[in-house]
Amino acid sequence: MTDKKAHIVNVAIELFSKNGFEGTSMRDLASAAGVNIAMINYYFGTKEKLFETIVESRSNQMRIVLETVVQDEKMTSINKVERMIELQVEKVLERRHFHKVLQTEVMLNKRPELNAAIGTIFKRNGLLYRAIIEEGYKSGEFKKVDPSLVVSTIVGTINHIFLSRTICGLVFTPQEGVNPFEDTKIRKKVIDYLKHLMRCLLLKDND
Repeated sequence: MTDKKAHIVNVAIELFSKNGFEGTSMRDLASAAGVNIAMINYYFGTKEKLFETIVESRSNQMRIVLETVVQDEKMTSINKVERMIELQVEKVLERRHFHKVLQTEVMLNKRPELNAAIGTIFKRNGLLYRAIIEEGYKSGEFKKVDPSLVVSTIVGTINHIFLSRTICGLVFTPQEGVNPFEDTKIRKKVIDYLKHLMRCLLLKDND
C-alpha cells in the first residue's frame, strides 16, 4: 500500500469511527485527508470499497498473528485458545469505535455486496480459530464441541461488553469518572472469565 493510500485509509478509519458509515461522505474523506475526491476514487472506486479495504487490512494484520499462534508447536491447544482471547480483546479495544461501526454494518445489512465481502474476510480468520479447536480435539486435549459456537461465544461476549459503554457499565459498574474501556481490571476480568469458561467447556479433564 502506497503512503498516500495508507494515509487515506488511516483518515477514513477515524472518520468512520466518529461519524459512522452513513455519516461520512466522500467529500468529508477528501477534505480530512487533504486530497481530492478523484484520488480516492482512483485508489478505491467507492466508499464501500474503501471501507472493505480497511476491514481487509485489519483482518490481515490479525491473521498474521493468528497464524503464528496456530503454528507454535510449543503451545498447547488451550494455551492457543487463551492467546486468541487476549488478541481478540486487544483488537476490539484498539479500534473500538470502528468495530462498533463495522458491527452495525453487518447487522443492518443495508449494503449486501459490502456485507458479503466483510463476511468473506471474517471467514478467513474464523477458519484459523476453528483450526485451533479442531487441533485440540484431534490431539485428545479437547472434548468434541462445535468450533463455530465456541468462537461465537468468545467473539460475541467480547463485542457485547466492549462495544457499548452502557452495557459495560451495567456489567461492571465502574467507579464514577472511570472510562470502563481504559480500566485494566475490567479487561483482565473479561479475559480471565473467558479463559476459565473455555477450560471448562473444552478440556477433557473437566468432564
